[in-house]
Amino acid sequence: MNLYLIDGNSYVYRAFFAIRGLTNSKGFPTNAIYGFTNTLLKIIREKKPDAVVISFDSAAPTERHKIFEDYKAHRPETPNELVQQKPYIREIVRAFNIPIFEVPGYEADDLLGTIAKKTAEQGMEVFIVSGDKDMHQLVDDRIRIYDPVKDRILDKEYVMEKFGVPPEVVPDVMALTGDVSDNIPGIKGIGEKTAKELFTDFKSLEDLLSNTEKIKKDRLRKLVEENADIARLSQKLATIDKDVPVDFDVNEFSLKEPDWSKLFVLFKEFEFSSLLKLVPSVSTSDKNYETLLSTEKLNEIISEIQRTQEEFAFDVEATGTSPMKDTLIGFSVSNSKETGYYIPLRHSYPDAPKQIDAKTALGKFAVLFENTDIPKIGHNLKYDMMMLKQEGINTHGALYDTMIASYLLNPNKSNHSLNDVSFENLSRRKKTFKEVLAKRNSFAEVPIEEATAYSADDSVLAYELKNVLFTKLKEEGLENIYFDIEMPLIYVLADMEERGIKVDIDKLSGISKELEKELDSIQKRIYFLAGEEFNINSPKQLAKVLFEGMGLKTGKKTKTGFSTEVSVLEELAQTHELPGEILSWRSLTKLKTTYVDALPELINNKTGRIHTSFNQTTAATGRLSTSDPNLQSIPIKGEWGKRIRQTFIPEKGCVLISADYSQIELRILAHLSHDKTLIDAFDKGIDVHSRTAAEIFGVSVDSVTDVMRRTAKTVNFGVIYGISPFGLSEALSIPREEAKKYIEKYFEKHKGVKKYIESALIEVRKKGYTKTFAGRKRPIPELKNSNTNIRSQGERFAINSPIQGAAADIIKSAMINIWKHLKQEKFSTKIILQVHDELLLEGPESEAEVMKSIIKDKMEGVVKLVVPLKVEIGSGRNWSEAH
Repeated sequence: MNLYLIDGNSYVYRAFFAIRGLTNSKGFPTNAIYGFTNTLLKIIREKKPDAVVISFDSAAPTERHKIFEDYKAHRPETPNELVQQKPYIREIVRAFNIPIFEVPGYEADDLLGTIAKKTAEQGMEVFIVSGDKDMHQLVDDRIRIYDPVKDRILDKEYVMEKFGVPPEVVPDVMALTGDVSDNIPGIKGIGEKTAKELFTDFKSLEDLLSNTEKIKKDRLRKLVEENADIARLSQKLATIDKDVPVDFDVNEFSLKEPDWSKLFVLFKEFEFSSLLKLVPSVSTSDKNYETLLSTEKLNEIISEIQRTQEEFAFDVEATGTSPMKDTLIGFSVSNSKETGYYIPLRHSYPDAPKQIDAKTALGKFAVLFENTDIPKIGHNLKYDMMMLKQEGINTHGALYDTMIASYLLNPNKSNHSLNDVSFENLSRRKKTFKEVLAKRNSFAEVPIEEATAYSADDSVLAYELKNVLFTKLKEEGLENIYFDIEMPLIYVLADMEERGIKVDIDKLSGISKELEKELDSIQKRIYFLAGEEFNINSPKQLAKVLFEGMGLKTGKKTKTGFSTEVSVLEELAQTHELPGEILSWRSLTKLKTTYVDALPELINNKTGRIHTSFNQTTAATGRLSTSDPNLQSIPIKGEWGKRIRQTFIPEKGCVLISADYSQIELRILAHLSHDKTLIDAFDKGIDVHSRTAAEIFGVSVDSVTDVMRRTAKTVNFGVIYGISPFGLSEALSIPREEAKKYIEKYFEKHKGVKKYIESALIEVRKKGYTKTFAGRKRPIPELKNSNTNIRSQGERFAINSPIQGAAADIIKSAMINIWKHLKQEKFSTKIILQVHDELLLEGPESEAEVMKSIIKDKMEGVVKLVVPLKVEIGSGRNWSEAH
């Protein structure tokens, strides 16, 4: 039977200092809790101990403090962030059902030493988990040290090699060398090497002190003789007490099943999503999941939902995750927390049962999906709706999307999958799509029985989550942002994704060839400047060329060598040509691989268009993002970015219309701050960047140069992001003092902005979150963090999030209003893209002029600010021309 004795204090401190800046969304520090729990889990999972004990130091003074006042006196005061976490670490240990030993007047080391000695005598194999070197004295045939950091066992041979003495003589060695961590004095001037040499001639400290005349070196002999008392004191301090008066029953040490319900509550409170996944899922044996293989049963379920006209949840299963390419395999529905029904349509594998004809089943359910009076529930409803649309079914009515509800409640959370959300809110973990698919090529090959359990569970979970999450939305005052913006936007985005956008393959092919030639030219130039050929994609080889071969000034250091990231190369490019060429090569390579060569591969064979995905739940500020492909990162400026945008074209007889909000974030800042200077500039139509340039450079607006205006633009937008003098100096490549002066001059002229920033920080520190004027919230836990850099980041979020969030609310609302108008008036023009503050539409040339008027009116009139919203609008035969 093996027993692991854990030095709690040692690993709590290690965890605290090893992991910095970790907090939950409320700003409560969790780094020590998380690190310690992971260490504990590592031991349990990997070492599979029969028994575990944890010991902590008590706050009461020990015998060592009484005999030596300065014992551990040099240690700094325990950080408040760690003090806050200690009680919860004990709670977690108790939830693991692991005994805790803590005796006033004794250190954890003494308790572990006592327990180790007594249990080893009873025949147990003991492993002490500690990073303290004084614990090595306990090692014998049955007691060893386990180091979880390096994952190694330290035995008697290790101790002999490290200290040069058997384990029992380790305190004698420490009596000479001292111990900095515990402030054990030792004899100054004697280090580990000298101590080892001495103990080759002497058996123990007392042997040494009684026979000092045998010490060959005069200086060393004198040192030992003059400090004999200090050595004896140090030996006492370093010796672990193995006879602490503590009673225990070794049977109580046996590792038990944790109290998972308690651990779930704790992990959830601290937002340990990775640890939450370790908690066993709740059994679904109480659920009734049924496969519908007959039209009679199908009709019965449909009639029941029609009769009650109550909400129902649904979930579709397809061959993949791309609705414009996938085939629908089946779908499930649920109208209770206990019952779910799966309707298989196209499962195909040996001995698969006969399924209801897809057209028949979908035709019958269409009366429910298209009924505007029956609310629909689901998780990521946009995908489900688009899959149904491919089958000719249009989903109507109120939508309760639990994925979006989860996102609105915690926009900082990176993952809002059904698995994560149901586990977090219902303590239920379900199988993932990958787990069900296993090694099969398609969901069509999944046995219907498995598919039923999986899909019906999805619907039941969504149904159950709806009440939980939408109750929370109401409590948090987030209902309006959901029902007025995010829910109707689902319909808009589904239509946009279905419509897609056309690209000119021939033009892309031509650009690809040109880029290839340009990259080949740049590559030759790089090799010439470097004086050798190397792998430009290899940061290690590039660093060697730049910093060793060429002797350029080194920048940031990483684990693998010196950094070659963009900021480093930009700085180096000011003094040498090569880093600039590397930046050009990287930029063009990314454009070629990410867009020019990749876009043709993404064209849908059925539609001949590219169907990007619009994501509502990724950006914490509320902004939409795009993926497959990410069209938001195509450069707006630069010749190549312009050329790529020229490849996005309309269908024959149509044009593209681009409508772009002008300086929307600065206009929102004017609205929030009521800054007179900003308001005056926007009211009079004065170029705000030129005015700012005139203010900070002390010239008239007419005298502002392009360089001055670009500098002022950086200042204007930098203020929104809470930029510091250091940040501005980096952005403009100017001295910090000069950057500081620009910021000071800005705030002299914009007192309203300064006041807004100050009041925004006070408000967020008090409430813990930002809020847009439409009601969107974002928690800012970083403001409570003890780490200066993280706290500064929180301040930037506090300033910027209400502005970016408001911009997101405005453009989303404009999209909804335009989409509704186009539908009602039966225009052929469609919204096809949303990128940053721009909308791109496609429609017949005959509608173009009236469209421009409608779009401008809807976008500029979507909300009333203290300054006018302005939209720049254009049309053309390609995206670049329209923009």
